[in-house]
Amino acid sequence: MHFINSIISIQPYTITVIFDNKERRLINFEPLLLDFPVLKKPEVFIAATLDDYPTIKWEGLAKMKELDGTIIPAPLDFSPDMLYLMSIGIN
Repeated sequence: MHFINSIISIQPYTITVIFDNKERRLINFEPLLLDFPVLKKPEVFIAATLDDYPTIKWEGLAKMKELDGTIIPAPLDFSPDMLYLMSIGIN
């Protein structure tokens, strides 16, 4: 299991991070843009932060249903293991 310790830089459509194993890695999100078109907007993409899991998230870009059926905004996030597999190591 991998976790993201910190975000080093965010550029449309890549994010450089440091994982829990101290590896510095570049994540290219372009393959995900077809499934998550809201991330195509540079001003949205660069608003990425770390959540408590810790992994990368975008606040309010997903939706979830409350127990009473109310739909509310939720963070859009991705498995840190998936992000690790998508990424490449950099120096």
